[in-house]
Amino acid sequence: MRIANLQKKEYCFSWLGKEDAFNQANSPTDKYLMPQQNKSLNWNNTENIYIEGDNTDALKLLKKDFEGKIRAIYIDPPYNTKKDFIYKDKYKKSEWCSMIYKSLLIGKELLSEDGIIFISIDDNEVHNMKNICDEVFGSENFVTQFIYEKTQHFGRQKLNAYSNAEYVLCYAKCLIARKTKELLVEKICTEFEDAPLYNASNNLTILNFPPEAVSFKIKDGIYTKTDSKDYELLNPVEIKNGLNKNNFSIRFKSRWSQKKVLEEIKKGTGFLIKTKSFAIRAVYGKNKISKIAPKQIIFTNKKNVYCTYNRFDRAVTTSETGKKDFESIMNEYTFSYPKPVSLISYLLSLIYDYKKNKFADDFYVLDFFSGSATTAQAVLELNLSDNGNRKFIMVQKPESYEFSNNKQFETICDIGEERIRRFINNSKDSNFGFKVYKVV
Repeated sequence: MRIANLQKKEYCFSWLGKEDAFNQANSPTDKYLMPQQNKSLNWNNTENIYIEGDNTDALKLLKKDFEGKIRAIYIDPPYNTKKDFIYKDKYKKSEWCSMIYKSLLIGKELLSEDGIIFISIDDNEVHNMKNICDEVFGSENFVTQFIYEKTQHFGRQKLNAYSNAEYVLCYAKCLIARKTKELLVEKICTEFEDAPLYNASNNLTILNFPPEAVSFKIKDGIYTKTDSKDYELLNPVEIKNGLNKNNFSIRFKSRWSQKKVLEEIKKGTGFLIKTKSFAIRAVYGKNKISKIAPKQIIFTNKKNVYCTYNRFDRAVTTSETGKKDFESIMNEYTFSYPKPVSLISYLLSLIYDYKKNKFADDFYVLDFFSGSATTAQAVLELNLSDNGNRKFIMVQKPESYEFSNNKQFETICDIGEERIRRFINNSKDSNFGFKVYKVV
């Protein structure tokens, strides 16, 4: 069965070798997966998988057992730079596009109907990557382009612009066709005493509140003005037993309209004023919950009030901590440009099961550019956080890699497998393990 047809449109993103890449993705493979039990851990009791081999062959072999069963894919592909992706100059872009294209074509077939893919990418190829993803997944299934603040450390002055951000493209398998909703949720809040109605970017609005609609934490009495320039009290308000006895109006930059206020009051929403500034806040009715969506910009500076945290109160950290994550497990070894565990675990923690109305915690995560196996560690850490049953499938080509101080590891696969092995042993969780296979 062919994966898809080459799209014939008035505008089509194309490059030298695209049709050949499409045909390669659709062609059968004569390879198979050979078990490597001597490299594995807890073989008989694990569903985690590590595959040594070219990702095109590995993905084709995975289709037999995993087509339509992968809930999430995260990849951090080699970027198209002189350092990270080596081809003859005139073929470099074409080869990079072809490599990504055929992998995504097969990877899409592995995704479940409610599946989602996250792709880390930098400025060099974000435009090409988005064009390829629009074709493979459909532009209608684009979810967002996260902007990841990768550093707060700046060296010498750069010419014109200093790059302190990368991107994470996010696409769904069937966002529109299946009317899929609530794929990504950052947190669930059950009470909003700390949800102000003030929004500095909005226009001034006058809101009127009927008697006993607002609770006060200030002394009973009659008030004619506020202690804040942001809130203007338009008529006196009498507070008795902690509630407003009369109608009163406030002028401020509100995120709600008068119509919205009245609608919320009918639903049981109350309002709270804690101080004489009259900064009014919404207090939702009992048992009401609200799902908070992730913000497009992933901030990493903890001094920033908008710093991104997952629902387990772990902050997303900069790319510099990726090396620290690796070295904390691998001790004397280091690795170039690994992503921080916190970024990947944050993205995976967003996945929401809208049918069961709960965070998803039992699904497969695929990474077919595994590198140092950061994704595997992120999956295992998330399971430790919420007792989940997420499983990983890592795929990595056994490319040579030399540590200057040690010859123990010959390939990137050796490094990734050892990282997983050490993390599991350090966690002392008897349920963890992984099976290693080799494409032959």
